Amino acid sequence: MKYDSKALSRAQAEIEERRTAAISQRKKRIEEIESRFPEIARVNKILSGTVTEIAQAMTETNVGEIIGKIADKNLEAQKERRQLLVSFGYPEDYLDIHYICDKCGDTGFLDGNRCSCLETLARKYSIEQLHKDCHIALNDFSQFKLDFYPEENRQEMKAILDMCINYAESFSSKSDMMFFIGGTGLGKTFLSSAIAKRVMERGFSVAYDSLSNFLRKIEQEHYGRSEGDTVNMLLSADLVILDDIGSEFRSGFNDAQIYDIINSRINYRLPTIVSTNLSYKELNSRYNERIVSRLLGMFIPVEFRGRDIRLKKRMSQ
Repeated sequence: MKYDSKALSRAQAEIEERRTAAISQRKKRIEEIESRFPEIARVNKILSGTVTEIAQAMTETNVGEIIGKIADKNLEAQKERRQLLVSFGYPEDYLDIHYICDKCGDTGFLDGNRCSCLETLARKYSIEQLHKDCHIALNDFSQFKLDFYPEENRQEMKAILDMCINYAESFSSKSDMMFFIGGTGLGKTFLSSAIAKRVMERGFSVAYDSLSNFLRKIEQEHYGRSEGDTVNMLLSADLVILDDIGSEFRSGFNDAQIYDIINSRINYRLPTIVSTNLSYKELNSRYNERIVSRLLGMFIPVEFRGRDIRLKKRMSQ
């Protein structure tokens, strides 16, 4: 996957910090143990000496035989050290280096390719970079005021609010796909941003922005005007929220991208939330059947009803 260079550099720096910390922590454990147990200090000295012995053996004619004996000596010393550690109440691997990623030893690379640990971090920071460009503020559920809604809509909105809170608090890779639909100013963007905030706080990766902004980034990357791989970010994030579908510029390129993103998220069963101000009739007239059928057939519809509350909110401030 192609990543933003800043995100990849940040991920590589974190991996290097992990490795440095693991080596430093091991050094401290060795100093601690050797100061308390001379027996282990003696064995460590034997182990260190085998490195020098191997270097010296390289000049001998029977180097293979000598190195074999040194290796046996080394293995025997390691066995003795493990037994001593256990006898003193420590895990037998207490003096080993404990990397966060055992596969690559916190180098970030495995067999010449990026390790999954580096891929995970690079994807995380790439998604964070997407958030920096997001024009939508993240909100808290506690800021959502039912009083702004007409009395006849409050019970329905209370149910939607409770559903969104439950979705965020119980979010997992098996969470549903939801389609927020309704007129402007009814809380769709607010509640989707609150879901995004809470799900991120729980440690999941979330790609959240207006569909227009995502499509603009994708087009710029497609034509080489900027770096990054927004499409893959949208296909790999734990949760993707596409806000305000229907406000984007109409083009064949954009329609193809919308279909590919939505269809891929469906195929991979990846939780996705889409919101729109369009009515069902407007949705059918704007998009082709492939897009509409997936939105209406695979997503759980959440209908927001009432009157635009934005003016009422501004007047109360």
